[in-house]
Amino acid sequence: MKNGLLLLALMVGAQTAIAGAYSDAALSGAHAMSPFDRSYEAGRAQSINQPVDYQRTKPAALQIDLSADDPTISVEETETERVYRQTLAELERSQRDLHQAHQRTEEQLRVATENAELSEQARRQNLLAQRAELEHALRLNEQAQREVERVKQEQIADIAQMKAQSEQLLMLAESKAEVIESSAHKRVILERIDPTVVMNGTVSVEYEAATIKEIVTGMMPVGWRVEVDFRKHPQLLSRRYQFISTDPRDLALRQLTASVRDARVRFKYFWDLKDAQGNPSPMILLSDTNDRE
Repeated sequence: MKNGLLLLALMVGAQTAIAGAYSDAALSGAHAMSPFDRSYEAGRAQSINQPVDYQRTKPAALQIDLSADDPTISVEETETERVYRQTLAELERSQRDLHQAHQRTEEQLRVATENAELSEQARRQNLLAQRAELEHALRLNEQAQREVERVKQEQIADIAQMKAQSEQLLMLAESKAEVIESSAHKRVILERIDPTVVMNGTVSVEYEAATIKEIVTGMMPVGWRVEVDFRKHPQLLSRRYQFISTDPRDLALRQLTASVRDARVRFKYFWDLKDAQGNPSPMILLSDTNDRE
């Protein structure tokens, strides 16, 4: 720091000395005046009322060219002056750079301020829009609550009316239940012994390892008995088969009996059989013999 201050003081002193050496006061001294100027200055000492007696300078070997108005003085620049000049130039560049950086900073600040204001304005508008939406939603919610309350009251009234009507219908249903039940029972019985319904009804069975009687029992309708008569091949009673079918019942029975390779198994429907109470009790018979045998 001290070296820098000393260098700057030397540069200022040198600049002052150079300026003093080439100032108007220094150049006006006798040692720096031309012969013509010295003659002119000598003539000023004469009386003011007499004409000026200019002394003519005798020609000499040294000729001075006075045709140039501004004499050119060439002074060699010292190292101190060069460093000082470079320092001033660097200071000037630094000042320009600082000024430009300041301008850029001000421009960035201005742009950032404008963006912040625009963002704040957009946010304010967004908040106002959200507030309006919330107020609209609250109004709709209140309307919906009033509508729900109205519908609730209407539903309560409708439920009371429906309850009264259901009680009346229940009374009518109870009176008709026995008729419907008896009709359904009769219909089930009729369907159980109806050959068209029984033979064409679709089955849905899947067995991995079951006897023929078990498979046929699973395919026949409720209330049907399954009897077997395997005289020639009694081993068919315990032999197990894998069987899957979704075909009509009669076709599924034919496929099942046809799958027995070492025996000819037949089946026969008995539609008109009845139990001890006189109710229909149909039966299907599986055998390995025919009627003639």
